Amino acid sequence: MTYSTLIIGGGPAGLTAACFCAQPAIVVERLASPARKLAATGGGRCNLTHATDVAGIMAAFGRQGRFMAAALNAFPPDAIRDFFDALDIGTQADPDGCVFPVSQRATDVCQALEQAARDTGTELRCGVRAERLLLATDDEATDTPRVIGAVTSHGTLHARRVILATGGQSYPMLGADGSGFALARDIGLTVTPPLPALAGLHTLESWPATLSGIVLEHAALRLDVPGHPKAWLTGPVLFTHKGVSGVPALDLSGTVNSLLAAARDAGQPPPHTVTLRLAGQAGRRAADWRACFETWRQRHGGRALHNLLSGEFPRAFAVALCTLAEAKDLAVARAKKNVLETLASLCAECPIQVTTTESWDRAMVTRGGVALDELDPRTLACRRRPGLFCAGEVVDLDGRCGGYNLTWAFASGRLAGR
Repeated sequence: MTYSTLIIGGGPAGLTAACFCAQPAIVVERLASPARKLAATGGGRCNLTHATDVAGIMAAFGRQGRFMAAALNAFPPDAIRDFFDALDIGTQADPDGCVFPVSQRATDVCQALEQAARDTGTELRCGVRAERLLLATDDEATDTPRVIGAVTSHGTLHARRVILATGGQSYPMLGADGSGFALARDIGLTVTPPLPALAGLHTLESWPATLSGIVLEHAALRLDVPGHPKAWLTGPVLFTHKGVSGVPALDLSGTVNSLLAAARDAGQPPPHTVTLRLAGQAGRRAADWRACFETWRQRHGGRALHNLLSGEFPRAFAVALCTLAEAKDLAVARAKKNVLETLASLCAECPIQVTTTESWDRAMVTRGGVALDELDPRTLACRRRPGLFCAGEVVDLDGRCGGYNLTWAFASGRLAGR
């Protein structure tokens, strides 16, 4: 038979597309069950959107966010919450704006979305891999070949429309193995080279690894490279056995990887000058710390600096800062001016140099994918290959942590489906 809609990929974008597309429809998913990655999002809680407006969502994607306007205006965060509420998945927003199901279980979201797709009459076949897209070969279509289906590991499927919703390349064990990029390239589409994003950062310095597990609750990070915005990204920063993580680090990782990739492409060494500045207490400047040290010198002259700093930072981090400033075990009254100047600078902004990020196995999303100029933003139809639509992470869009990427998955899946 010929289906009206063939959807390749059973993740959030693909299943949402199935809820809105023309029937008869079929979803093919290479794993044994759909929405495996969705079930793991938000630490198993599923941060499915953000309590902001359309402009707020687009801003989280940077300059490319404008491409999303049609999809988001038709299915903004409030509409996404209403959609899930109709599926008996109530939602609630945390103080930071992140929206989760009331049950706090991502599996509830997955099951509801899968059942909603089935209720439309969509057929769902798991354990089936799409191997290549079919192009029309009749004489009338030779100038602009049309996508008319796909060859799969379980036979050929024909369809009037095909939606590519295979996800990106992050967490391949959960289904996103980059196969959608290969399918797109094989029919001549431009694919921006994929890079890991929303991943932990590895540092040149070894001292962050000695603090593995320590969290700075009130911190901020920014990239200190020419041409990059100097805005601080605030939030808890976690030290790991290879560097730093936490929301600010994750949000910067895609840009870090883009800079590193550009250096490699230019035949240049890795730019160790890609520097992050870590503010232990956001907004507290070096001058403020110098004044603090002077107060300590007058009131607590015999106490060690690292002990006094332990009242401001986690103790292990305070010790690390004093070690970097060559003030370890040094009483505040005995510290020379240049030592206190160095320590004040480190307390305000502690530079760390990034060499790489976590690999695909630990990255949450993909930077790169089907180039935006290949798609009509009003419909997500492929301009040069009629019959093909793209949705979700397979498209060259990636946003910050906080439910933004899933918002795009749901909104783009709906638009492509309709």
